[in-house]
Order: sequence, then structure tokens, then C-alpha cells
Amino acid sequence: MLNELNNVSNNGLFDFVAFCSSGLEGAVALELKKFGYKVYYSSSGRIFFKARVEDIPFLNLYMKTADRISLLIKRFKAETFDELFDNVKSSNLSELVEKNAKIVVDKLKITNSKLSATGAVASVLKKAIVENLGGTNESGPVYSFVLVLKDDEAFLLLDTSGDALSKRGYRLKTSKAPLRETIAAAIVVLSRWDFESSAPLFDTFCGSGTIPIEAATLNLPNISRRYISEEWKILKEHWEKVKKRSLGELRQLSKKLTQAFIHGSDIDCQVIKVAQENMKRASQIFQTKLPIKFSCTDFRDLATFNGKAWIISNLPYGERLDDKNVIEGVKILREKFPKGNFYLLHADKDFEKLFGKARKKIRFQNSGIWTYLFMYY
Repeated sequence: MLNELNNVSNNGLFDFVAFCSSGLEGAVALELKKFGYKVYYSSSGRIFFKARVEDIPFLNLYMKTADRISLLIKRFKAETFDELFDNVKSSNLSELVEKNAKIVVDKLKITNSKLSATGAVASVLKKAIVENLGGTNESGPVYSFVLVLKDDEAFLLLDTSGDALSKRGYRLKTSKAPLRETIAAAIVVLSRWDFESSAPLFDTFCGSGTIPIEAATLNLPNISRRYISEEWKILKEHWEKVKKRSLGELRQLSKKLTQAFIHGSDIDCQVIKVAQENMKRASQIFQTKLPIKFSCTDFRDLATFNGKAWIISNLPYGERLDDKNVIEGVKILREKFPKGNFYLLHADKDFEKLFGKARKKIRFQNSGIWTYLFMYY
């Protein structure tokens, strides 16, 4: 099913893997399909799709639900170190990796495999890559390799992102147990909310503002941060062109964004100040005034909104569960938003007993806690 690098499919397409939180593969697939990419397989936290090498800048700038974008170099069986070494050494890396590349192997995911010693695996992997290239003085740009080894099946990947894509750069302070930015974006994508065609969005437990900020910036390219593949010889000029073009698109999208209405509220006034600070930084990063209003308001005191609305909230649980009466009282949101579509996160599978039977629910991992997205629409 998966091609080796030197077995390019029609139209110059290669196999890529987008990594995400387990359970949220559907959100990544939706985003990829929106941009016109073909998704052909997914497993826990990994989505396989077809793209061109030239698409790497676009994918990193615009994908908001994936934690990182990697190019699949080779898939092979590896029950011994010899099999690992020989398969990596025979990979056609020279099409991508320059001779003086600095080779980094610091991302290994090994489960249920005969090769389990991560240090030894990393050492053999790097040696095979270096020999494949005919040696390197490592004076050039960084090329970071990822190896996923599960049930003795190996996936050798080249990371194109560097720092996780969740690190947008705006969130210096957070509330208790905040949502990772890519998870917040995934929830918005799964809700089908869109600032041009959808109703106002409310987050009634907004904390440090991640969901409102991710909703507001969902379609905006993050041109302010650096990506590991920007320095690669084969992509350097292309990265510069795509960033320049994206800056123009950002200006156009910024004008359209003024149509949106996004409101975040929380009972904690101190955390609302953090949300406002995060929004200011996000506005600077995305070079756009974000249409978000934050207020220090208990959800029980919100004014009734009789129009169509999206309510997307990460409800208190775990470390955030300071008041057990909060969850029991959350059903009042149906009165506050009688025409609302609700997308509510909570770790208790019995949440439906309080709020009603969800039309759909998705289970995913949030900071090591299995969490549910309950969808009412």
C-alpha cells in the first residue's frame, strides 16, 4: 500500500503521514480533504495521505489539526538490527537529503517489537542513514528522522515540521489542564463551524482562550514561526515563495474575518486576563485583529441568545474540576442557547445522563486522559 521514496506514484505524489492525538484522525482527514489531498489510510494518531514534496510548506503553514507533517521514506519489516540497517541504507535518500546534512534521530515510537532498545535502534538508524549518504560532515541543515516500529513493522519518516505544529507561539500562559492548540482546532473542525458561513461561536468555559483563538485563526497561515524544512536545499527557495504568497492571502483572509463573532467567557477573571494576553499575541503572530470578545462571566449568568449558535467548550474535569456542581448545572446552557449546536468535552462517558443523548461522540486522548467530545446538532 505504501510506496518507497524512489517509487513515485502518478503526478509526482509521495506518501506523507500527519501525526495527531489518538482519536482525532477524522479531524485531520477532514482538513486534508478540504485542501484537496487524498487520505487513504489512518491508524491510531497517524493519517496517511498523498502529496507532492513541493506541498511541504503549504501543509506546515495551513494545517491546524496535525501535530507534525512527515514524509514517509520507507516501510519495511525489521525484526533484527541487520534488517533495520540494510533497509535504511538501501533507501533512496539522496533525492531529498544533501551531502553535508546534520542527521538527527530523536523521535522513536517502538511498541510490541523485537527491537526494543531505543538507544541501540537510534544508533543503528543514524549509522545506516549516514552510510546511505556516503558520509556527512554535518555542517549543513538539520534533517530529523522519525522511526515508528510496531509489531516489527518499521516506518521510516522524515520530519518536515521541527517543533510541533501545536506550538503556534501565542500561548505563554495557560489555565489548568489546557487543551493543546491542535486539539482545540480539531474540535472546531469537527463541529463544521466556519467564520464565513456559520453562526456565532461561544466558549462558555474558555480558560486561557485556546478554543476561541484557534477558531479565529483556523484558516490563517502561521508564517511567523520557523519550520525545520525551510533550510533544506531542495525547498529553501520554494519556502520563501510560499511564505510570500501566504502573506498576501493572510491580508485577504483578515478582511473577511471581521465578519465573525466569537465570544469566550469564564468565571475566573484572572484566567480571562490570560486569554486576552494570548489573543493579543495571536493577533501579532497572525498579523490580524481577531474578532474575539472575552468576558469574566459565570455560564449561569450569561444572557439568553435566541439565534443560531455554536457552543464549543472544554468542560471542567480532572485538574479543572474545582466545583462538582458545575457539571450538574451545565444543562442550563440549553436554556441560554435554545437554538445552539453543542460540542462539549468531558472525560465522563456518563455525561449524557446530565445533558441528553449526543447525536455523536468521539473518544480521544487529551494530555494522557481519555476524553469524549459530545456532539449535539
